[in-house]
Amino acid sequence: MKVSIVIPIYNVSDYIADCLRSVLNQTYSELEIILVNDATPDNSMEEAKPWIEELQKRYEVKVVSHVYNRGVSAARNTGIEVATADWIYFLDSDDEIIPNCIELLVAKIEKYPDVDFVIGNFKILGTNSKGNNPDFLTCASCVKGNENILQDYIAGKWYVMPWNHLYRKAYLLQNNLFFKEGLLQEDILFSFQIATTARYMAAVYEKTYIYKIRSDGSLSTQCKLLKDLEDLLFILQEKYTYILRQYQAGIHIIPFTYSVDNLYGYALSLAKSKQVSQSDKIRLLSQAQKTFVSLFPYKSGPCNLKYKILTLLFKFPFCFILLTIKWYLWLKRLRGVLG
Repeated sequence: MKVSIVIPIYNVSDYIADCLRSVLNQTYSELEIILVNDATPDNSMEEAKPWIEELQKRYEVKVVSHVYNRGVSAARNTGIEVATADWIYFLDSDDEIIPNCIELLVAKIEKYPDVDFVIGNFKILGTNSKGNNPDFLTCASCVKGNENILQDYIAGKWYVMPWNHLYRKAYLLQNNLFFKEGLLQEDILFSFQIATTARYMAAVYEKTYIYKIRSDGSLSTQCKLLKDLEDLLFILQEKYTYILRQYQAGIHIIPFTYSVDNLYGYALSLAKSKQVSQSDKIRLLSQAQKTFVSLFPYKSGPCNLKYKILTLLFKFPFCFILLTIKWYLWLKRLRGVLG
């Protein structure tokens, strides 16, 4: 069973050697390595060169270069397009995989050959990880049926990041599952699309992936933070469009409370942000509110007091919503100070 490992490369000169070393050390041999140079401005490709030469002695290696920087989504899409294996694995070039990573994932596919994807567990490494490495997979070893997969996704029983999965390439192509280019939060949308289309998944509980937390603060600027929030709004709207379309088709899988939680989480992010202007907050929340209101025909099933209050709150003007959330956060902090 051949596996294509797709590795986007951009500004990772300090990490790429460790990443490729971990690929070279894989115990599984039927690999195709696809390196996508996303017009990296640093010397990442020079650092990668000796490791590419070693990889070529053992595996088929493809190096694809973008003419200009298009982002990680485009790099992953390029990998999907040029991959020749039946299974695709995404590896970020600042992370690593354990030596038997692919072997463990393939073994799970051999046990459940009809799965659309298999997901492995991971551990966090970095200055901000604080030694906190819980189990990020709490779903069953295999999950059948889209409704069950979607419910596990909503419950947070499997994570949203696309790396450390083996995806059946035919499944991705049949469902036109590519990454939305230009988004900073592409993982959230892609995982939602996976959750709403997959019919069969499996999980490997061993921690097969090492996720490294970088301390470069690359998303700390006001411009990028605003872009991040705008992208989250786009994803929110995409989710709501899907939910409403399913409701109109008579499919009631996603609970209304999930929509409320999504909007509340978004409003909370806006309220907490100190780097985004009040006018931008009002603009973004206004757009989110309009999208949310379109879902009211979809409302069905019992809601507890929390959701009744939140649903009522989101009908008010957005200035009042922001003020209410800020007041709630202030009370929460005060209660923490007072013990």
